[in-house]
Amino acid sequence: MTSLSYRSKIYINDRLVPENEAAISPLDTGFLFGDGLFETIRTYVGKPFQLDEHLARLRRGLQKLALPEPHDLKQSPAIITELLAANRLSHDPGVIKLVVSRGNPETDNPNHTSTLMIRASTLDVESIKCRQQGMRALILPWRRDRHNPLLAVKSINYLENRYGLQEARRKGFDEGIFLNQEGELCEGSFSNLFLIRNNSLLTPPLAAGLLPGITRNFILKIANQLSLGCREMPLSPKDLGECDGAFLTSSLMEIAPLIELDEYKFDVNQTATTRNLLQEAFRKETAE
Repeated sequence: MTSLSYRSKIYINDRLVPENEAAISPLDTGFLFGDGLFETIRTYVGKPFQLDEHLARLRRGLQKLALPEPHDLKQSPAIITELLAANRLSHDPGVIKLVVSRGNPETDNPNHTSTLMIRASTLDVESIKCRQQGMRALILPWRRDRHNPLLAVKSINYLENRYGLQEARRKGFDEGIFLNQEGELCEGSFSNLFLIRNNSLLTPPLAAGLLPGITRNFILKIANQLSLGCREMPLSPKDLGECDGAFLTSSLMEIAPLIELDEYKFDVNQTATTRNLLQEAFRKETAE
């Protein structure tokens, strides 16, 4: 049996250390202002899924925020492999949390660089299975500005999303869905949204004001390979009443059907064939 202490290594400041010994400066602007970025990556049998895509999105965010790339980011694939082995997660479902913060830019150290932290933990498989049985979501009561440039980056200043999820759970739902100021559907607090109509997929475009989700992009790609119709188009809540079903995507839960979204209820069996095609594509991509 694996001991907790053995499974609690973390990478920070160029080395692996026990989690309870990891520390950042109290002057790190990531801590003070949420000045940084993060990626959440699922691992299958020790292999991070879509790692190159996650790192590419992270680098785009670094450029947008003029945040210096950590000197060790290029070594992150090797670091992740080492960390998974150190935590005995090479053969178990896992979660990688990769965080870059600006550090303390006012330091006198001429060799100052951004801080890179990488954590590996066990995936809560039972929680994921529960979501994949069906989720309930509501539309959140405030609107997002689709012109906000920060919506395109995965910032560690994640408070609006966390608050949205908190509000949804407070009302007995699993997820909250944002609308933009034009009343168009955007995304969930931790997920992207797809509708199914006549065995074709519909999803809000990035211009609606949403994060370019890694799993969202994967679904768009494999939908084309499977000859499933798939359109990125502006969608409003009334479109929910004209679709056969809906599902959410994220790096950890893959695909989870919606059984309810606000006033609309869906029979997950009606769209099971379409979702199963997509899920099977996941299985092929993540097989040993």
